[in-house]
Amino acid sequence: MTNPDVALATGSARSFAHLSTDSTFADIVNHPAFAGFGDYMVPWESGEYAEITRPLTIEALAPHLGAWDPQTMVDGLNFLIDQVNQGRTIFHPLYSGDEIAAEPDKAAAGLFFVPGVQGEPLAFVAAGGGFTSVASIQEAFPHARALHALGYNVAALKYRVGKEANDAVSVPLARANEDMARAMILLAEHADAWGLSLDDYSVWGSSAGGRLVSSWGTDGPLGARAHGFHPPAAIITAYPGTPFGPYSASFPPYFVTVAADDEVISVPAVDRLVEDLRAVGVAVEYRRTDSGGHGYGLGVGTPADGWLSHAVAFWRSHSTAG
Repeated sequence: MTNPDVALATGSARSFAHLSTDSTFADIVNHPAFAGFGDYMVPWESGEYAEITRPLTIEALAPHLGAWDPQTMVDGLNFLIDQVNQGRTIFHPLYSGDEIAAEPDKAAAGLFFVPGVQGEPLAFVAAGGGFTSVASIQEAFPHARALHALGYNVAALKYRVGKEANDAVSVPLARANEDMARAMILLAEHADAWGLSLDDYSVWGSSAGGRLVSSWGTDGPLGARAHGFHPPAAIITAYPGTPFGPYSASFPPYFVTVAADDEVISVPAVDRLVEDLRAVGVAVEYRRTDSGGHGYGLGVGTPADGWLSHAVAFWRSHSTAG
């Protein structure tokens, strides 16, 4: 696999300015710290909806997207700006030029990576978006910032999206799974150089991203074993679309947070998933709040606030290091 830029350090510090809640989505795309990959930052790469939303500020748009906290979103973006200012290369394409020439849609896939403490495990994050967008600003970059502050290596996947009207969920899921597998290969190839460990790694996903990382725990063709990896120490999900069964005792320990008033996913289906996993002996922590709706990220300002700390404790309790 060809990756033209895997160096973590460019050798020169920068002083790019931070964003604020008054910054627009166009400011994010065009920010000099994100030169060359600004379109990978925002949920919508192109099209009419992207053109409508780019003039809007983060603070103005956030309430219309879900219950995401605008400052949390900005903090995640500024975390990445700080990494670039320290001389790190944070974005990596997943496919070679030849692969993209053969399948042009693969140009839309990429991986954000920030190293943590040398040798610490990896937290791999995939945002949601209904397989029509990737809400990394709301559901991946804030998670990465919080997990990096605890010393973990963090990766956030920008997977391909696009679902035709008659597509079953399995179609975009399989495509996103291919991108996830390629990202894991990239991380494994550079584990030593990047100072990360794939022992006891965890996978984190929200909404559609939750379905994606949950499928990584199955024994089928979308699972880690099918791609040559051992399963994660824990799967951490927020308001996930449920993965395809059946489930066995080999499914990794599973954490899920969801709000009872979620009108996008089927909360009863999540209830049944939890029951099915527990029935076959899988360790599950289920944190269900009365309210919060669909799309609350870290939960700031909602009853789910603080769920990430519980998820980290769950992950650690099921890792070999403890």
